[in-house]
Amino acid sequence: MIPPMTRRDASSHRARNFAYSWGSFANSISQQAFTNRVQFFYLEVVGLSAATVGWIWALFGLWNAVNDPLMGNVSDRTRWRRGRRIPYLRWFALPLGASFLLIFTPPDGAPLLAAAWFLVSVFVFDTLLTLLTLATNALFPEIASSVEERSSIAAMREGLTVLALLLAFVLAPILSEQVGWWQMGLVIGLITAVGYIVSTLGVHEVPLDPNTPRPHIGDGFRDAFALPSFRWYLWANLAKEYVFVILAATLPLWRRYALGIDGEVDTFLGTLGPGEAEAVILGVTFVLAVPFLWMWKRITPRIGVARAWLYASVVMLPGLVMLALSDDFMSGALAAWLVAPGLAGYMMSPIVALSEVIDIDAVAGKERREGLFFGINGAVGKLAFTLQGVLLGVLLSATDYDSAIDVQPEAAVDAIRFLMGWSPAIATVLAIWFLYGLDRSLRVAKDV
Repeated sequence: MIPPMTRRDASSHRARNFAYSWGSFANSISQQAFTNRVQFFYLEVVGLSAATVGWIWALFGLWNAVNDPLMGNVSDRTRWRRGRRIPYLRWFALPLGASFLLIFTPPDGAPLLAAAWFLVSVFVFDTLLTLLTLATNALFPEIASSVEERSSIAAMREGLTVLALLLAFVLAPILSEQVGWWQMGLVIGLITAVGYIVSTLGVHEVPLDPNTPRPHIGDGFRDAFALPSFRWYLWANLAKEYVFVILAATLPLWRRYALGIDGEVDTFLGTLGPGEAEAVILGVTFVLAVPFLWMWKRITPRIGVARAWLYASVVMLPGLVMLALSDDFMSGALAAWLVAPGLAGYMMSPIVALSEVIDIDAVAGKERREGLFFGINGAVGKLAFTLQGVLLGVLLSATDYDSAIDVQPEAAVDAIRFLMGWSPAIATVLAIWFLYGLDRSLRVAKDV
């Protein structure tokens, strides 16, 4: 009989979970600041053409096709004395922070040189971020085994993710526009490094015997894609990732050209600068999402993670449609805030759902291969980043968007509205269908 957990044990357990959750904070602040600022920086500040940026994302997508599964398999095959994941988090946190800074320090000179710097620096940053993100996520199914505990840690992770997003969407725009771009890169890079280091405090993993067979990546791919639940999950998560990245990437353009906020604007909070107005719209959205994390935490174990994720998608749809129709600060803010209840469920459900899929694979008699599953998922999810980059480049080029002018053609503004509102709404409708399939496949697997 397992003895009940003492009060001291429970307190230590919560402290460990809280420390672990800072890995999600570190990932989110760097990833979202990158997504939110990088295209605006290279389009509007450096002056690269939309077509050039689109092609860079296309090349970047080729590396992403192998980057995540490769890094995940490297993690699974690691047999270090301190574990398969934690050493990566401790050793590569500072190099990751430095790579974020380098993205925003391109050399002065010809556009070709700036484009080359953009491409190389993004490759380095993404490779390091992938390694640390996968190491963090692969620990999740190991330190939490039940849906209840996973939902609880997921809510804690996403609470810190909200804090990270607030800093990314509030601190990054204000620093970049009022202090400087490299200073913003330095601050966000340091915060990222510290977050990953903190995430290892009190967290221990059971190292594998060095003689334990190392999983083969080819066998892992075959077994993973043989699972119906994993295939449905990948499609649903791809749609979810597209929603996240297109909203973050289009936000500065939507604020400037669709809402018409290019200078100071009068709001219920007083007069705000453009960066501050953007920060308020997103900041309040994520603050409003926090209490709903605890709602979804209680709902998920009762109805199942796939169904909870599906319901969260339905709740998001009205706000996404309103984003496409907004034309001033107040309507844009109300639309964004309406997204908040569904956004909370959208944030915490995916990692719990993937952990359920990994459990099914392990029960089938295979070794636990968290790194590979999270790696394949990361690779597929990053296709969303490439998709939004290429789509943005194509639509803005086709509608005569020009960063050198203050007033864009009406067709370009309509393209920005489509990118910000209608396209994520379409992706969310597709996610609802995929999540219905995921819910059915998880229930069938548990009944077997």
